[in-house]
Amino acid sequence: MECNQPCQDFCKWIESLPYHQKYVLWKKDYPHMPQCFKLTLLGESVPGSKRQFRGVYEAHVHEFDDRWVLHRDKVNADINPLNHLFNDAPEYVLSAVVGLVTSLLARNQKDRKNALLAGWAVSAFMLLLGKMGKSIDEDEREFEADAPRWS
Repeated sequence: MECNQPCQDFCKWIESLPYHQKYVLWKKDYPHMPQCFKLTLLGESVPGSKRQFRGVYEAHVHEFDDRWVLHRDKVNADINPLNHLFNDAPEYVLSAVVGLVTSLLARNQKDRKNALLAGWAVSAFMLLLGKMGKSIDEDEREFEADAPRWS
């Protein structure tokens, strides 16, 4: 998505950001997101956030009462959700595959009733492990943004 609005400098700033690094934009300085940012339902829920937006250069924004928290994904989930999962949230894909394999393997055992339960349990455990691994690998801090303003 290219930007040709008054927020062009802000959008160029987004393009320069590293992937998955979180930046805080205080609402007192940035009362709204630019028009090119659209409300989305796709994205992981963050405690305390009210809504999510997606914008140019794969920007993903969570809205809070007092601030916006912006990060840049590798792939926009609204445009290509499957590719987004593989590139930006692989822990979900891995946990689903492991859960499915566990269900299939458990189904071949004597106690077939619990195959689905075993698959769900292993899937949830793998997701938890994936989230923990991702939090170790990524910097979860929110940095104060020194972003260009728009009118």
